[in-house]
Amino acid sequence: MKVVVLYQSRTGKTKHCAELIGRAALAAGAESAGMWPVTNVDHQALAEADLVFVGTWVGGIVIAGHHPGDTGKLAKMPAIFDKKVAAFMTYEFHAGSVLSKFSGWLTRQKGADVIAARQFRNAKLDEEAAAAFFEEAAAAIGVTITG
Repeated sequence: MKVVVLYQSRTGKTKHCAELIGRAALAAGAESAGMWPVTNVDHQALAEADLVFVGTWVGGIVIAGHHPGDTGKLAKMPAIFDKKVAAFMTYEFHAGSVLSKFSGWLTRQKGADVIAARQFRNAKLDEEAAAAFFEEAAAAIGVTITG
């Protein structure tokens, strides 16, 4: 299985989460797991990917106005029509219902087939959480992870 992880990061937390997901994919036996910011995508790798992860951070104030961060940069990302996509977001305190908004945006604006989605609190980013998310997304496309 070939995996691509695309991310938009402002402070480095979402990039770190993308790296954890990429490492989890390789540890689980993925043939490849490339990681790129949404503004500098390897189009060939994206075209060949069996599973694409797309992540950004949660913007807004602590209790209201939550939205996907850097939507202007996300809008420049290439279309991912008919690709199996796992959406992820990082947040500091409270994420509200923004994950469903981001997943819907990926479907409407980029043509993604969102098969999994998860929020990661910055203070709790770890390999175990990333591995569980990778396994969930892989299972959604019929790939069983053993070991």
